[in-house]
Amino acid sequence: MDEGHFFCPQCEREEPYRHRKVTRFFTLYFIPLIPLGRIGEFVECRTCNGTYVPNVLEYRPEGGGSEDQFLAEYEKAMKHTMVLMMLADGEIDEQEMIAVRDIVNKFGHHDITLQELEVYTNAVRNSPDDISTYLKNVAPSLNEHGKETIIKCALSVAAADGHIDDSEIELIYQMGEVMSMSNAHMKGILGEVKTPDTQGGDGGFV
Repeated sequence: MDEGHFFCPQCEREEPYRHRKVTRFFTLYFIPLIPLGRIGEFVECRTCNGTYVPNVLEYRPEGGGSEDQFLAEYEKAMKHTMVLMMLADGEIDEQEMIAVRDIVNKFGHHDITLQELEVYTNAVRNSPDDISTYLKNVAPSLNEHGKETIIKCALSVAAADGHIDDSEIELIYQMGEVMSMSNAHMKGILGEVKTPDTQGGDGGFV
């Protein structure tokens, strides 16, 4: 694992980083035994926990390059996953759109308008990948912080209409499984979330 300092697009200053390489292992009784090959790699900011594609190490703000191309992997995955959650039931209402916009603007560093979200949603609608396929492709570039953020954001989208139904919970657990998150980890995240069904209040994060 390489370490050093880089210009973090989210922190907008020099910060320490770790360059992580993700390897798939053959496991026996949950014990990793035999490495089966590398499945991904990412650069993780040790200050904000944002994860980036490795060439972020070449980014210099004075060089005139756009920091959008180095948008944190979890931030891109968060937005994309929430839109896929909206599309999963075939219906999108304004309440869901507003919820997604607010979550992106709260947890991300690149605010979007409802109009921009509508354009992005239409683009995702025409993509052939479902949530599981998409997350399977991006999971190797996510750290635990990023995976937890995606699950929490998906839960907030599911709760936007006032409740989370069983099919949405099943889909969210499926998302966690695709990202190699344990059931215990998932239950812990769900335990942090309150909805009108369980707490008598507004849906959201505790």
